[in-house]
Amino acid sequence: MTDNLAYQDQDDEGLTPRTSHGTLNFSENHDDSVYGSGLGPLTSNQVQQLRQLHGPNTMETGRKRSWYQILFGALCHPFNILLILLATTSGVTEEYKTMGIMLFMVLISTVLRFHQEMKSEIAVKGLLKLVSNKVIVIRKGDGGDDGARIESNVSSCDLVPGDWVKQFPGELVPADLEIIESKDFHVSQAALTGEAIPVQKYASKSTDFYSNSGINDADDNEDESTAELLTGIVTPKPSRPILKFFRKVFGLPVYSEEKLSDEEARNMVSELDKPQLCFMGSAVVSGTATCRVVSTGSKTQFGRMASELAKRRPENAFQLGVRRISWIFFITMICLVPPVLLLQGFIIKDWYAAFTFALSVAVGLTPEMLPMIVNTTLAKGAFEMSRRHCIVKKLDAIINMGGIDILCTDKTGTLTNSIVTLHRYVNRQGVSSSSPLFLGYLNAHFQSVQQNPLDSAIVSHFDSAIENNEDPVFSTIPQKFTLVDELPFDFERRRISVILEQQDKTNTLLICKGAVEEVISQCTRILDDTTLTNVYSMIRNEVATHPLSNSEQVRLLRLNDELSNDGLRVLAVAYKFLESSPVDPYGIGDEAELIFAGYLAFLDPPKESSKDAIKSLLEHNVQVKVLTGDSPLVCQKICREIGIPVDVVVTGMDLVGMSEEQVRKLVEDATIFAKLTPIQKSDVVRALKKNGHIVGFMGDGINDAPALTEADVGISVDSGMDICKESADIILLEKDLNVVVDSVIVGRMTYGNTLKYIVMAVSSNFGNVFSMLVASAWLPFQPMGSLHVLTQNLLYDISQIAIPWDHMDPEFLMVPHRWSMKSVLKFMVMIGPWSSVFDITTFLFMYFYFGIQTPEDDVGLFQSAWFTVGLLTQTLIVHMIRTPKIPFIQSWASLPVVFMTVFIMGVGLGLPYVPEVSKWLKLEWLPWEFYPFLLAVLIGYCCVAQLAKVIYVALFKEWF
Repeated sequence: MTDNLAYQDQDDEGLTPRTSHGTLNFSENHDDSVYGSGLGPLTSNQVQQLRQLHGPNTMETGRKRSWYQILFGALCHPFNILLILLATTSGVTEEYKTMGIMLFMVLISTVLRFHQEMKSEIAVKGLLKLVSNKVIVIRKGDGGDDGARIESNVSSCDLVPGDWVKQFPGELVPADLEIIESKDFHVSQAALTGEAIPVQKYASKSTDFYSNSGINDADDNEDESTAELLTGIVTPKPSRPILKFFRKVFGLPVYSEEKLSDEEARNMVSELDKPQLCFMGSAVVSGTATCRVVSTGSKTQFGRMASELAKRRPENAFQLGVRRISWIFFITMICLVPPVLLLQGFIIKDWYAAFTFALSVAVGLTPEMLPMIVNTTLAKGAFEMSRRHCIVKKLDAIINMGGIDILCTDKTGTLTNSIVTLHRYVNRQGVSSSSPLFLGYLNAHFQSVQQNPLDSAIVSHFDSAIENNEDPVFSTIPQKFTLVDELPFDFERRRISVILEQQDKTNTLLICKGAVEEVISQCTRILDDTTLTNVYSMIRNEVATHPLSNSEQVRLLRLNDELSNDGLRVLAVAYKFLESSPVDPYGIGDEAELIFAGYLAFLDPPKESSKDAIKSLLEHNVQVKVLTGDSPLVCQKICREIGIPVDVVVTGMDLVGMSEEQVRKLVEDATIFAKLTPIQKSDVVRALKKNGHIVGFMGDGINDAPALTEADVGISVDSGMDICKESADIILLEKDLNVVVDSVIVGRMTYGNTLKYIVMAVSSNFGNVFSMLVASAWLPFQPMGSLHVLTQNLLYDISQIAIPWDHMDPEFLMVPHRWSMKSVLKFMVMIGPWSSVFDITTFLFMYFYFGIQTPEDDVGLFQSAWFTVGLLTQTLIVHMIRTPKIPFIQSWASLPVVFMTVFIMGVGLGLPYVPEVSKWLKLEWLPWEFYPFLLAVLIGYCCVAQLAKVIYVALFKEWF
């Protein structure tokens, strides 16, 4: 692409349409009876044959999940599976109460997760309603080659390769097209390339539209003739319908047999540069064109991109963390439950009772409400994010959102407004001047053809200047001119001129605007506007000019380079005075001996909100990297303006041929990745993930879809392409980075509350099981009944229901966090056993003070005492573990958490005194002498836990 995209070079290469299998070479001796002479518009018979061969012009833009797939995913959570296994074991041993409690927890967890994800899926489907666009198609009548050409409106789904279509401003390109003829035809390829400036498309003069058929074919045999493809004589690919059926039933992706290689992706991008080709997903900005369809549906470049997304999405950081934590529970059970079973069996000589007790220990070690607490926390996070204009498609994405330490984002439309504006207008010295602005406006205003986006930017800026009364003369001068003639733009001259005459017939003015070198080459003089008081002086030719020397030309070209290096698109403006009544008509020869007036420089400016959002992301320790298909110079300009520190700039060509290790090192240092292919974007994200980062990617174009799939968190917007919305985990209803900042904070809050419960449950339960090991090896009776263990665990878990409504310390929200099995294990080993110290103290107190030493003594009192101590210490520990600070002094929990703590502790103290409940649970009244001991245990436990926290933080420099 040239810097002046509206005035780019003509491509003299012949058209070589590509398909999903490479470059096509069509037979010169095609069957005219099938095609019709000259490959003109198709007949209805040909359209029917082609539709049978190629199918409708539609494609799957992502992996859709049915309600039963969402339900299946909600049920088959690792924690749910663990509980189902334990519930099944309990049922086999006739522990039906235990089984009922566990299955109830699984049911609540599954319903919560299913409800939230199904609600998000419905919301997303509302955003993804596909509208069947109508396009004007030219086809032949029933008279075959002699039939008249008929224009009709048909659905874009009904297009077939070979169809002729007309394109108008505001339409989406319905398929991959080659241009037959066009007039000032500009399309926006931002969704495909990330390039903000629309590009002009036109028919290449050297292209023989009738030797390269757009009627391609997607079957595997490239040697088949085009006639064979049209008549349907093809060899279909072998299919696996049974495998495909089961993969779809279980919500698994149906793999494409081909993989889009990086070389093919680069070829795609190179073809996007070809002026004679338009691609599905582009938008027509201005002008008109008649085109022939080259490819439809999954054979388009868009379709090729979609097929790449059919592969299975890699596990994200949250999924890996959940799987690893599940293994912690399995391994801890394997290590602790067998010793408890053996010790109990040999000591009490009742192996069935020993097995039942060991099973209750396993249940006690497993936090039954973990899935429910986690899903409740995630559901609350999803609700909070919806208030911040986000739709969360997958609940897991909330945790990952809080964990991201690198946000990769596209530039166009995300950091910028995706609207071209006139940024600067300067004279020969690079100083702001109204001369090029005024002349450029007259050129754009009086063009007879529809204006391109750069002309629209000039007119818009000029109108704004008039409204702001920047120069009163501006509002009156345009009315003093009439259009005499026009020299239209072409791709050899790369400039456009208008000839204007003043109403008083005093002057005739030629104003030329176009690519810098082409305009300067026609200039012989240069305007000296240092003494220019107003534009009247220039119009009346009362302003100084001097010859344009070689050295002056060099300075002008250097100024152009400086503006271009600042990320601006540059046009040159020149003018001259003509004879009012020339002998010959005005022509291209009049574009000579021009007076250079200055430059117009354009930019897709950054959003006003981007600077504050970037600052906030950096403050929250989230690096921002820009991955775009646009120019590196433009990206640098935008990054400087919004405060992204730029260290290293990498282009797509820099990545070619690099080893994986080189790429992994480079992505750490670089800030801007420009001119990337879609596959290279996903490669950069993958390399960052392999370096240990949790990566979020934000994009809305087709070229962003592979990276959205690869990222830990894919973020798109409701105005993005359908394929991106279906590939994303989170959809923003506002295209604003500030929404991302809010989502990061909500994600960290959600992560903190989720992990808070996990580490509390793991450490507390580990301490209890360790205490049971000690008691089993020492006491000749069970220190607590199976029902006591289950009830204690259930009451403790109920107290944790309020955790999703807890808050985190501000310091916690300032840094990203990631799931770490090592951290959970450290926490379990370092914090968990401290509770055992007080459990053993309770054993000693009951053993010696109350004399409960044999099965014949009051074992019920012993069990009731340990039940009460265990429940109260477990419940109180919530406040010790939720923060590294001193609880109730430096940090208070939220009101719901405090209320639930007080409530459950009150229930625990009161259970022995409720007749029916105490009888069912086999709890006894506790004597008054026990309560001073209980108070001392609680105070001592809090002090020791605080000391353990200080030691833990000092050793590991973290708190979960």
